[in-house]
Amino acid sequence: MKIGIARFGFLLTLLLVLFSSQIAAQSVTVLVNPSYNPFSYEDNGELKGLAVDLLNLISEETGLPMEMIATPFEEGFARLQSEGAYALPTLVFTSARKPLFNWVGPIAINTTYLYGLENTADTVTTMEDAKSVGKIGVVKDYYSQQLLQSYGFENLVVYENEKQLLKSLFDGLIDLAPFNSIVLTHLLKDESDSMKPIPTVLVDLDMTYIGFSRGVKADDIERWQEALDGLKQSGRFSDLYSKWLPDHPVPGIYTFLTEEYPPVTFVGEDGEVSGFVTDIVRELMKRNDISGELLVVPWSIGYDIALNLPNVLLFSMDRTESRESLFEWIGPVGKNTAYLYGRIDSNLLLPADISKAKEIPSIATTTDWWTEQLLKELGFTNLISSIDPLETARQLMTGKALLGIFTDLTVESIIKNAGYDTRDLKRSLEIQTNYFYIAASTGTDEELVLRLQTALDDMKRDGSFEEILREYVPDMLISSLLWESSTPPSVKLDKTTNKLAQGDLASFVLEENGSTGYIWDVTVLNPAVIAPVYRHRLHASEREDVMSGVPYEIQWFFRATEPGESVIVFSLRRPWESVQPVEIFAINVVVE
Repeated sequence: MKIGIARFGFLLTLLLVLFSSQIAAQSVTVLVNPSYNPFSYEDNGELKGLAVDLLNLISEETGLPMEMIATPFEEGFARLQSEGAYALPTLVFTSARKPLFNWVGPIAINTTYLYGLENTADTVTTMEDAKSVGKIGVVKDYYSQQLLQSYGFENLVVYENEKQLLKSLFDGLIDLAPFNSIVLTHLLKDESDSMKPIPTVLVDLDMTYIGFSRGVKADDIERWQEALDGLKQSGRFSDLYSKWLPDHPVPGIYTFLTEEYPPVTFVGEDGEVSGFVTDIVRELMKRNDISGELLVVPWSIGYDIALNLPNVLLFSMDRTESRESLFEWIGPVGKNTAYLYGRIDSNLLLPADISKAKEIPSIATTTDWWTEQLLKELGFTNLISSIDPLETARQLMTGKALLGIFTDLTVESIIKNAGYDTRDLKRSLEIQTNYFYIAASTGTDEELVLRLQTALDDMKRDGSFEEILREYVPDMLISSLLWESSTPPSVKLDKTTNKLAQGDLASFVLEENGSTGYIWDVTVLNPAVIAPVYRHRLHASEREDVMSGVPYEIQWFFRATEPGESVIVFSLRRPWESVQPVEIFAINVVVE
C-alpha cells in the first residue's frame, strides 16, 4: 500500500503530537502569599483561598504536578524572577512585567482605588488632587506603588503589608491608600462599621493572573491555560467564585472593557453600563452565547490592557493608521469628527489651520485617546494631557489650556458632566472624521472576531443595529455605517486545486437544508497547512427559522498557516447515522 507524501507527513505530525502530549510536565513550585485573603491565606498552617482551591482543581483535573509553599509576596516575586520552575498565583498583570514572566488567566478582575477617610475623600476627585494631599501609603513592591510612582507621585510612604497600611490610614498617619476592593472588604471584616474608607480615584483595573517563571516550558503554560479555560466553560470556575466571592463578577475567557464616553458608552444612573455601543455589544454577546461582565475603566488603563493581553475586547475605538496593525477590528459601530474648541469669553484668535493651531501655547487632550494620538502624529508639542476627560474639560474651561480637542458626538456630555455649559464653548478647527469600532486585542481567537463581525453585519441587515442607535442618537446619519463592514477579504476556494499565500484567509460556500437532517461536515487532512477557522450561516437572523424547510447557505473560513499541500473534504450526511455520506468531494490546496 502506497502512502502519499502529504498524507505521510500528516500521520508523522499526528504521531509527534500524541507523543509530546505524553511527556511529563514540569513540577512547579507555587509561591502562595499567606496574607492575601480571600485569594490566599494561611489558617493554622494550612493554605486556603480561592487561588489555592483553583490550583488544586487544575492539578487534579490535568495531572499537572505542583507543590504549594507559603511565601510572602516580596520573596515570592523575587524567586519568580530566578532560575527554576515557579508560579505566583495572584500576580497583577502589567505591561512592564509582561516580558519577565509567563501568564495564565485571568483568575480575577478587580478595581484598585485610592481610599481615604471622610475628611480627605471629599476633596479628592482627580489624580492631580491626590498628588497634593499630605501622604499616600503603599505596600512595598505592589503594582499600585509602581503605578503611582510612574504617575509622578512623590508623597508615598511604604509599608510591609496591607494590614499595616489600613491601620495607618485609620490612625491618621496617611491621607490616602490604594486597595484592591475585594481584599479591602476582607480586611474590614474585623473593623467597626464607623471605620469605612471611601473610594476616591480609580488607580487601576487589576487583571490578576497566575504568573509563571520563564523556566516553565511553553507547552506546560499552554496546558495550564487550557485547563483554566476548560473550568470556565464547564462552570466549575464559577462554583469557586460562588464559594469565595459570591457577589463578585466571574472573569470569563474574554474580557470586555469600555470607558465613560456618553452617549457611546457610560454608567447610567442605576449603575448599569449603558450607551448605544454597549447595547450593540450586549446583543452581539447574546447572539453568540457569550457571557461576561462589561467593565468601565479610564481609557488609558483599558487601552494598555488591550495592547498587552489576548482575548480583550475594548470599545469603542477609533480606527486610525497608527492603531491599524495593533488590533483586530469589529465594526464600524459609529462615526465622529474631532474639533478644536475654545471658550467664548476667551480673547484668543481661533486658528485657521493646523499650522496656526500648533502655535497656540496649550491644548487640552485626554491620555491615549485617538484625538491626542492624532495631534501628536501631526507634530503638536503643546498638549496638556489628562487621564480623565472631565479633567480635560476643566483644563479648558478654567483657562489652564487655551483650546481643547473633543468629538462632536461626545463634547456635550463631557462638558456637562464636568460642571460646565457647552454654550460657553465655540467650535474652532475641524481635525479629522473617523469610524469607531470594537477592537479585539492581538492574540484573540480569530473565530470569535469573525463570529462577532458576521453577527454585527446581520444586525445591520435586520434593522436591530439602527433601532439601538436611534434610541440614543435619533438624528445621526447612519447610511454609511450600515454599508461598511470590517469582515476581512477572503480568497474564494473552488473545486479545483487552489493556490494560496501563507496567511491568506480563504472561504467556501455551500447550500444545505437542516430540516432534512443532512448537513455538511468538513475534514482537513493536513491542518498544519490550512486550518478551519469559522463556520456560519450566511445572512442569518433571529427572524429566520432554520427548520422551515427552506435551503440556506453555509460559509466556511480557513486560514493558510504554513507552506505545503492539504485536502479539504466536504461530506453531506446526517450526523447521527453511521452510513456513507450521500455526497462527498475534496478541494486541493497548495500554500506557497
